[in-house]
Amino acid sequence: MLTWLGPVPYLVVTDPQTTQDILTSPHCVNKATIYNVFEDNAGIGLINLKDKQWSTHRKLLNPIVGFEMLQGFQSVFNRETDGLLEKLDKLVNDGEKDLSLLVQMFTLDMGIENIMCVGTNEKKDYDSKIMVQHLIRISQTSTDMALCPWLRNRTIRQILGKEKRYADAKSGLREFLKKMIKQKLDKDNAANQPSAVTESNKYINLSTDLLKRGIFSSKNVEDEAFIILFAIFDTSANSLIYTLMLLAMFPVCQEKVFQELKSLFPENGVFEVTFASTHEMVYLDMVMNECFRLFSPAPIVFREASQDIRLSNGVIIPKGLQIAIDIFHMQRSKTIWGPDAETFNPDHFLPANMQDIHPYAFIPFTKGIRYCLGTKYAMTSLKVTLAKILRKYKFSTSMKFEDLHYTEQITLGLKTTPLFELQRRY
Repeated sequence: MLTWLGPVPYLVVTDPQTTQDILTSPHCVNKATIYNVFEDNAGIGLINLKDKQWSTHRKLLNPIVGFEMLQGFQSVFNRETDGLLEKLDKLVNDGEKDLSLLVQMFTLDMGIENIMCVGTNEKKDYDSKIMVQHLIRISQTSTDMALCPWLRNRTIRQILGKEKRYADAKSGLREFLKKMIKQKLDKDNAANQPSAVTESNKYINLSTDLLKRGIFSSKNVEDEAFIILFAIFDTSANSLIYTLMLLAMFPVCQEKVFQELKSLFPENGVFEVTFASTHEMVYLDMVMNECFRLFSPAPIVFREASQDIRLSNGVIIPKGLQIAIDIFHMQRSKTIWGPDAETFNPDHFLPANMQDIHPYAFIPFTKGIRYCLGTKYAMTSLKVTLAKILRKYKFSTSMKFEDLHYTEQITLGLKTTPLFELQRRY
């Protein structure tokens, strides 16, 4: 299907095989021009770099989410989640509550600690709530700029009263990142020695090392930090809220998760979720995948054909055409997923049910050549957090699945914020 966004035509794709042809083509690695809006706030990095530059940056940054690093992140995932549990304890048996800000601050703090090596005692240097407000403002304005091309003009944003808070948000986040980078460089210069081996692949250590070696500029370090932090914040916070919401709406599934967790962690209270134990949570894994199927972090991803591309069905996509892969509708297609495609059913991900599903029919973090760098980080952190939360609390909500309505954002948004009531498990 061909559609238009302003003056630009887009080929909209919802077919898994065509999606695979596009995402695996070396001539469709570049993001579409719609991503240029991020240059105004995030600068130029993994989200919008072109072809060879993107490939170079990606190879340099791959170690920050390697197997060794994910294991190293476990202690942070556990410690930060324990802090979240202390806050949730105060909400038990106190009626329905909006957990959005609490979850957003939690995912932000965890992301900053993992990316910037900011320890627990150093977090007094920034206000989590203000940082969350900055990130939300940047996300909202970026969405407006993507959907309404005239808002990419700064003067028009000023006339419409949209510029000041957006500029303040950009400045606030940029100043924080600059401060963290400077502190890291000053610390290295004072110690006159490299980071410990176990810490060397954390983003701030890896990127500042690239800076010292002349491979990255100061702006590269700052831009990539901005993009990675933004991606972690938006994806992790939404995914946690949506999974809790779905389990609250479908209590039978929530009880199955609880029984699985109880068998792994018999003693309720403070327990450590190890990297190994995350691979034993089979049903929770199905639940998470079903949540990502219904609520893909990026509902649409955009590409541009750098050369003519011949699809497997013989159709040729001409050079320069903008392509929109509609993940949201593909992952809810009854043709692919069956008659209950538009409702929550973790059994979709039973091995027997996945046998006939095309490998590109489920791509919440995209796939192919330019798949998301943070896929394993997002999945592992979410699983640790959910395991500790769902072992300790039972969630309920008055919201109904059939009443959900969605908003146009960079990531999938809801028009109505879900409210939760918590009860303690034993």
